[in-house]
Amino acid sequence: MIKWPNRAGVAIRKLFEPLQDIDVYVEDENDEAFYRCLLKSAVKNEVKVARVFALAGRDNVIYAARIHNHQQRRALFIIDGDLSWVKGEPTPKVRGLHCHDAYCVENLILCMEAISLILSQEAVITEEDAIKLLAYDQWVQSIQIPLLELFSAFATAYELAVPKVKTVSQTVHPMCTQQTSGKVLDIMKVVNAKNSAIKAAEDTVGSLVASETYERIFTRLKNLPNPLDAISGKDFLIPLIHFHLKFLGYQIKPKSIRIRLVSAGDMTRFEPLANALRQAAKGL
Repeated sequence: MIKWPNRAGVAIRKLFEPLQDIDVYVEDENDEAFYRCLLKSAVKNEVKVARVFALAGRDNVIYAARIHNHQQRRALFIIDGDLSWVKGEPTPKVRGLHCHDAYCVENLILCMEAISLILSQEAVITEEDAIKLLAYDQWVQSIQIPLLELFSAFATAYELAVPKVKTVSQTVHPMCTQQTSGKVLDIMKVVNAKNSAIKAAEDTVGSLVASETYERIFTRLKNLPNPLDAISGKDFLIPLIHFHLKFLGYQIKPKSIRIRLVSAGDMTRFEPLANALRQAAKGL
């Protein structure tokens, strides 16, 4: 996609107004094509969206939603849940603001059926054989609890405003080890990162408050309908799926995986987003 200078943003939006029913704003730059594909799949072209606009950050999207005049132009502002969602914080009540019911949008496109379809296409085998080869449930079991504990610790540090802990800036790559078959998640590195976050929280507010906060958040996460939703899909789960597919002998770039999952995934998980887009397009 062409990279326009920031000062051209207003002119670009004006240029696309006649081509779409509504303006859509998202957090991440370079995700415009991904979101346009996602919205098209979610609403089956019921709402015309020719271009999506990135505002470079969650806070920027929320602020833009707060000051937007919906009488002048219909718009939808989309944010990820992030650690605010992980710790159970409610979404800001702002007209036209939609928050994904998960850590991020990538969590909603991850499902066994979609990944198995991609694997079947790469391996040129039936989807049934791909499901067996993928062994998705076993893969989930191998990573879920350690990563839930890690993100409970991240959310604890975030809630208690612990300045020394990197949370949303961390990725899974430093927590993996290189083996002959490729990278795999190193559980001990995950445990060490979790313990480091908890220790920093204890040093800031004391062990009792830190422990109670962690246990409350961890209990919430493990009881979610899909606990993986609390683990960053973008920075942890998509890279780990990439590593898993590579281990099976199939090299697919993470960005390609994201787009293909949108095409193959379960769109029922995006019904809240589809409804928000339809409502905003009607000016409701």
